[in-house]
Amino acid sequence: MSESRKATKVIVVGAGIAGFSCALELKGLKARCTILEKEATVGGRARSFTESGYVFDQGLHFFVGGFKSLIPILERSGIRMTVVGEGAVWLKGGERHTISRSIVDAARFGLVSPTDRITLGRLVQENLKRTRADFLELDNMTFAEYAEDKIPEAIYEDFYDPLIRTVAFMKPEEVSAGQYLYSEQLRFAYEDGFQAMYPERGGLGSVPYTLMLQARNFAIEPKVNCNVKQVIIEDEKVVGVNYEQDGKDFNVETDAAVITTPVDLLPNFVDMNKLPSDFTTSVRKFSYRPSIVAYFGLSSRVLDFNVGGFVPGKKIHIVAEAKRVSGVLAPIGESLLTVTSIDEELLKMENGEATEAILEELKELIPGLESKVTWKKSWKIWRSVLSQPPGIMKDRLTTNRTGVKGLYVAGAYANCGEYYASMEAASKSGIACAQEMIQDYS
Repeated sequence: MSESRKATKVIVVGAGIAGFSCALELKGLKARCTILEKEATVGGRARSFTESGYVFDQGLHFFVGGFKSLIPILERSGIRMTVVGEGAVWLKGGERHTISRSIVDAARFGLVSPTDRITLGRLVQENLKRTRADFLELDNMTFAEYAEDKIPEAIYEDFYDPLIRTVAFMKPEEVSAGQYLYSEQLRFAYEDGFQAMYPERGGLGSVPYTLMLQARNFAIEPKVNCNVKQVIIEDEKVVGVNYEQDGKDFNVETDAAVITTPVDLLPNFVDMNKLPSDFTTSVRKFSYRPSIVAYFGLSSRVLDFNVGGFVPGKKIHIVAEAKRVSGVLAPIGESLLTVTSIDEELLKMENGEATEAILEELKELIPGLESKVTWKKSWKIWRSVLSQPPGIMKDRLTTNRTGVKGLYVAGAYANCGEYYASMEAASKSGIACAQEMIQDYS
């Protein structure tokens, strides 16, 4: 806090997981905190919307037991969670193969031979013993490079390749070995094995909405429909924020600003020439990759699990169906099929064309599906998963400070310790950012 003991004014740009995690952690600082959100609803990439009586998430997100910072936040917020899914599901040669909750399941995974199952179980056990230093060392290579001499070809092709595409939205030659193996350790090290949880009602959007209500209890003011135009920097420090709300311009004085939007959007808010060159050089290497989500309404159930991943085709990476997925409580006899993909061919197609291409592949995977489709939701590309080149665990920003007094960044790319998943990283980063601000202003 300043010498005059006045309350520190803080503007947080973005009402997503990172923004709320930061603002709530700032309760340790005597601060007047305002959150500005461009959209009409809070949530960022964790936003949900309602259409035709269904609740849709902007991505196929659920929480696993390895989320060490998000789960306690949800529990404190009073969000009721339900266990969903069997883990990952493969279809190959007309057979359905599942790996669900524990290491033991890896040894029973019928998609690979008995000998390879033993090897797979040994690989998982070996990974559980790795230390942070081990993961940092492994981060110097891609998973594909790591697998060359380490993993039998059958296990790589039938297990690791599809699983990495499912959980990381990336190919094994794109993701670092350290990043993926760290996330695998968290999933299998959870006391009950792999476990996925989802809010019982309201979809993923119920999470940030509840965080918003909790923030208000701490006198934190979230505002929507606020398009931030510029963070004003004078004499190498933040002095104000200019934004537009409902057609009106506002200029507010502030001591600090936290940018929680995707890092490639930073130039939209800040004159980059006023930032230290070492910081701007660091953030240039981060980029977001597009992915696809498509929805299909079905006249009846076609699968028998809540959440799962199919990775047998050329284009589709995840297929999930349930009466309660993404918060959906569908009418009796109906269900919602959600498909996600990172296929480059699909990304080049027009909306309707891509939807039909996805449906054609679904018909091969699920016989009789076409006769059960009652409606199709136009697919969309959304900027969801931070592109993770090898070395991301070391290259991730080690501080949320930008080098300009009062200007901070938070999000999946910023200071959050080890990488696990974008929502968990965003939460950890928001908390870390608040802790740095408390040091700076106390």
